[in-house]
Amino acid sequence: MKRVICLALCLLLALPAALAEKAPESNGMDWQENDPWPFVIHHGDRFVPKVAVTMDDCYEFQWVEAAWKLVGQYGGAMTFYPVGDLLKEEKLQPGDRELWQAIADSSSEIGTHTHHHLKMTKLSDFNMALYSKYPQQVTDQLLGRHYPLRTLRPPFGSNNEALRRVLKIVGYHHVIHWEIASTDPEEVLSQVQNGSILLFHARKKDYVCLETVIPALAEADYELVTVSDLLGLPPLEEEEEIFLWNEHKAEYLRDL
Repeated sequence: MKRVICLALCLLLALPAALAEKAPESNGMDWQENDPWPFVIHHGDRFVPKVAVTMDDCYEFQWVEAAWKLVGQYGGAMTFYPVGDLLKEEKLQPGDRELWQAIADSSSEIGTHTHHHLKMTKLSDFNMALYSKYPQQVTDQLLGRHYPLRTLRPPFGSNNEALRRVLKIVGYHHVIHWEIASTDPEEVLSQVQNGSILLFHARKKDYVCLETVIPALAEADYELVTVSDLLGLPPLEEEEEIFLWNEHKAEYLRDL
């Protein structure tokens, strides 16, 4: 009898901690005003076997393509956080535009790593707004339509209250950090759990790691999803009219 009572007490003590890890539930009201998740994200729901594989920078574009195709082979999707400056017309190599369009049209998604790989917390409020939002213009020009960038990963994982305030003003849903950042497959697989966000870069060593990690995650019955899917964001609403920074700059300046 004492053993049963002791077990029941242990379960009751563990329950609050377990509930704290569960994904918050939406109240069914407007998403942006009543987002059930915190603004800064490190992981998703611990009760659902989903994992978000993300790739930053995207300087070496052949590894972007290789990773995207690899994840697709296992029925999964991933999120790319390119530096916006790389998406400008004059920086594109033959075939780049078509591949980015294919990624945007697939179950994978594109976010942003800001326009230049700068430590955003060292910038003025105006430059925080400019370098975080200008990638929306170059992404739209690249794709030929408005493709809303809803999540942002700050370079070096650097963020503070001032940056978060600016990012909300210019319309971002979330700042995305990560839970696992390693190119050692054993280390990644020993740490991964429900809701994990994995950070990789577009480099050969990262892709080599993914060649082991992706099949292992699929075999372990993890669903490979985008960050948006991990957080349960509503479907992306694309439009024909592209975003132009100069048309919105004054609007943002009023609120900075």
